[in-house]
Amino acid sequence: MKTIRLIKIFCLMSLTLLSLSLYSSPEGYPKSYSPEELLQKMLSGECLSNYKAVKWYGTPGDIHEFNGLLGENGILYSFIDTTFIVQRGSDTMYHTIFRTAPMVIDEYGDFVNSNNCHVCGVNLGLFSYTIENDSIYIYKFKRSFATHGSFGEKSYDLSMVNLGDGYELLKVDDIYEGMGTTSFITRFYLDGELKLSMISAENNRGSRDKNQNGYYEFTSDFAYDNNDRSIIIKQSGYRIDERRGRKKPIFKIHKTTIDNYSF
Repeated sequence: MKTIRLIKIFCLMSLTLLSLSLYSSPEGYPKSYSPEELLQKMLSGECLSNYKAVKWYGTPGDIHEFNGLLGENGILYSFIDTTFIVQRGSDTMYHTIFRTAPMVIDEYGDFVNSNNCHVCGVNLGLFSYTIENDSIYIYKFKRSFATHGSFGEKSYDLSMVNLGDGYELLKVDDIYEGMGTTSFITRFYLDGELKLSMISAENNRGSRDKNQNGYYEFTSDFAYDNNDRSIIIKQSGYRIDERRGRKKPIFKIHKTTIDNYSF
C-alpha cells in the first residue's frame, strides 16, 4: 500500500510540473535584439555579419527538407528578408520573413546557393512577435512553409495584406519564365498556411508577336474587404483568335473568403 501511495504521489507531482511547464509564461528575449539575433537564437546558430546570414547546423532530416545535399556538410544559412509591422487591436505585431538555403562559395568567390537550377528556389520561413516592456515574445515560428524563387535566388516580392485582427496575409508574387511564357504566380499565406494560389499575370510574348495568332496576355487586380475577410480578383487582358486573327477580350472576376479552416 505504501508503495502504491508513493507512486500516486509521484504521478501527481509529475502532472503538476508538466502543467506548470505548459502554461508558464513564455521566455522573453531582450528588446534590443535585431531580427537576425532573434533568428540566431531560435535556430541555435551563429550570425555572420559579412554575409548578413545566420549559419546553423541541420539534422539529416533538415538537410533533406532544405535540399542541402550539395551544400556544406550539414550546414544551412538563413537570411532575413523583411519585417512587417501590423496593428492587431491594441497590440503591435511584428512579422519577419526569412529565407534558407545551402550556400557555398563558387569558383568566382561568390556566396551562392548550391542549388541553382531553373526551378530551384529558397525555403521561406517566418516568425512573429510582440514587444512588451523590455522583452520580445515570440508568437509563431516556422522554419519553412513554402519554396519561392528561381535559379537558387530570391526573385519574388513580399507584401502584407491586413484583413482584420488575426488575418494578416503574406502576399508573395513570384515570376517564372519558360518556353516563351512569362508567368506571375501569386500566393497568400496566413501564418504560413497557404490560403490562395493562382497565376495572376501571364503572356507568351517570348514565342509569339503581340498581333500574331495564338498570342495572349492578362493581368490581375486585387481588392480586399475586411468586413467578410475576402479577396476580390479582377482578371483582364486579351488573346488573338486563332482563325480570324482578331483580339478577343479576357475578363474574369472572382471572390474568395479567407478563414482559419480552409486552404
